[in-house]
Amino acid sequence: MNSFLICITLLIFALSGYIVWPSRYNVMQHLAVGGSFVSIIVPALILGIQDKYPASIVNLYTLILTVGATAYVIGLIAGFLVGRGVKTSFSFDVMDNALYEQRVIRITGRLMVAGIMGLIISYIVMGYVPMFAEDPISAKLFRGQYQAPYIRIAFLYRTSFFILAPIMPISCIIWYKYRSTFFFFAILTSLALMAASLARSGAFMGIVVAIAIVMSFKSRLHFTILMIVLVGVFVLSSFFYYLVGVRSFDGEKNIWEIITAGTPDIPDHLDFLTFFSENPVWTYGRTMYGGLVPGHYKWNPAVYTLIMVNPGKDINEIGSGGLRLPLPIWGYVSFGYPGVIAFCVLTGFLGGYFLRILKDMFARYSSILVRTVATIAFGSVVGILVNFAQLSMYALPAALVSLLYLYRFKWEHQPQSL
Repeated sequence: MNSFLICITLLIFALSGYIVWPSRYNVMQHLAVGGSFVSIIVPALILGIQDKYPASIVNLYTLILTVGATAYVIGLIAGFLVGRGVKTSFSFDVMDNALYEQRVIRITGRLMVAGIMGLIISYIVMGYVPMFAEDPISAKLFRGQYQAPYIRIAFLYRTSFFILAPIMPISCIIWYKYRSTFFFFAILTSLALMAASLARSGAFMGIVVAIAIVMSFKSRLHFTILMIVLVGVFVLSSFFYYLVGVRSFDGEKNIWEIITAGTPDIPDHLDFLTFFSENPVWTYGRTMYGGLVPGHYKWNPAVYTLIMVNPGKDINEIGSGGLRLPLPIWGYVSFGYPGVIAFCVLTGFLGGYFLRILKDMFARYSSILVRTVATIAFGSVVGILVNFAQLSMYALPAALVSLLYLYRFKWEHQPQSL
């Protein structure tokens, strides 16, 4: 019973958009399907990973997820109903469609150039590129000997990376629609520079999003093919991760264990709860803003999780960027079960509310470029509100960039009065 509940509740959080908007136009939700199969269905139902942990921990985990998922669905449906018919006044609402698309092309082109130049300068100042470093993993995480050179240029590096990541899908759609030579080479250059950082998600997710948008909007057949491909990509990615990590098949792992090797989410959740149960360190909501504080602030969600599961160790020596905990656990470690309910109801409400607004936008606009901008820009800005339980300073550049697409800013010289 626990296996089934763990699987269903985690799927609710991962694929909740389908509950209120089961449409092929709900593009961002599609991207979670492949990952959900690999990180939730296989480990929970096929491998039964939770059976390797004490029953008390598994029962606690199951109860937290069940309470959280129930509260989340209630908030989600309520928010979706309240968001119906909300009027917006974004740039694409008040501008002619053709003029708005030209504005998008101008903004995106300038941002691409700025992001590319920023990453090139960053790599030069750091003196190394993670992909070609002697210790690529430490270089990717800026640990050990790679930390000091990174700190010198951290602001420019992060800003450039998080400018390019959200506009990559928009750039791809501009190239797809207009076949622009400039955007073709800008996309390739950006992709190479971001891939060199070894941040796989940040580097390639933009391309994946663009492909998902094109295929989802084309036809139901293309959408079906997309869903099959997405699952296949995640499975192949897991095999690649395994080969890179262990170099060869040793015969000790079966195919399902290999598939989940790169996504140890459920074991991470259970490991965290095991340590937390033995030595509870309540956050009282401080991890909500901890991600906005630079450096290894102890209430940064990533730092907090590493400290909890590695007591007494120097996190600078740990080759990990932190654990990905589900929303209910963040609520639980903050305020117990009242925190689980409050975090999940509010997050579900905000998610449902803004998803309904996005759905209504799709009904008003047929342009693939406008829909892409609405999906990416709206998601970046709204994502900060929806993900209030884990605010991150790395989400701010994308949100600020997105505001350029959503609003028109004018700086006019005002004559001083005498």
